[in-house]
Amino acid sequence: MSDPPSYPVDLHTHSNASDGILAPAALIAYAAERGVRVLGLTDHDTVSGIAEATAAGMDHHVEVIPGVELSTQVDGREVHILGYLVDPDDTALLARLAELARRRRIRIERIVARLGEIGVPVSLARVFELAGQGSVGRPHVARALIEHGYVADVSEAFDRYLAMGRPGYVPRDPFPPEEAVSLVLNAGGAPVLAHPGTTGDIEGTIERLLPAGLLGLEVYYGEYDDETRLRLGDTAERHGLIPTGGSDFHAPGFKPARDIGRAPVPEETVARLQAATGRRPYAR
Repeated sequence: MSDPPSYPVDLHTHSNASDGILAPAALIAYAAERGVRVLGLTDHDTVSGIAEATAAGMDHHVEVIPGVELSTQVDGREVHILGYLVDPDDTALLARLAELARRRRIRIERIVARLGEIGVPVSLARVFELAGQGSVGRPHVARALIEHGYVADVSEAFDRYLAMGRPGYVPRDPFPPEEAVSLVLNAGGAPVLAHPGTTGDIEGTIERLLPAGLLGLEVYYGEYDDETRLRLGDTAERHGLIPTGGSDFHAPGFKPARDIGRAPVPEETVARLQAATGRRPYAR
């Protein structure tokens, strides 16, 4: 059986600066091996991996789009905002991300405490060790649960303990998506609604965020089928949004549909993001 096709643009990836496995330089090297020529690094609530990724991109002839993924909620549902071509040195952005990192640590402490209360103890120190210098999150707790033998993989960890409504779940502190959109715009970037299916109300979420300055919709998401992508493409066109996409890569072999380069992102998407922001990716 031949390998599945790989596409040259992937605008949604994660390194170990947040909850991915590969260091930014290794992520770029892996992308180059897969034939990716333009890569968006969109770590959760941090831009700390962009400098390393950019340097590696020069070596591997991969254009790096500096990005970020901001995690918000509306009525208990996940609403993630991707920011493309943000200025990674923007002082307001860095200050808000530092505050979000502090909140993340507190949330993880509460999750670990709750797991202990239900008889599933894990080491908080080990969770932070797994996160390293990156932005700590529930996937690091999931890996600790795997190490302790409570679950077989990350998906089971979320299904049994960490997803919304499960016994180890702790909600995030309030962070409205309108604020995330504004934060991206003020940092010179293009705000895009990520994997819109997780919002539970795609049209309602778009209508809410358009007045705030939403510019794009993630149409070509790694796990979406062709029918879903076609429907979302029509939605993006109706609302005048840039259709973006990416694999949402976290680790090799994690989920086949989310390997780097698996999402059929049109190359023109990059030009449209450039036009919307007046900014360019770091040159190859």
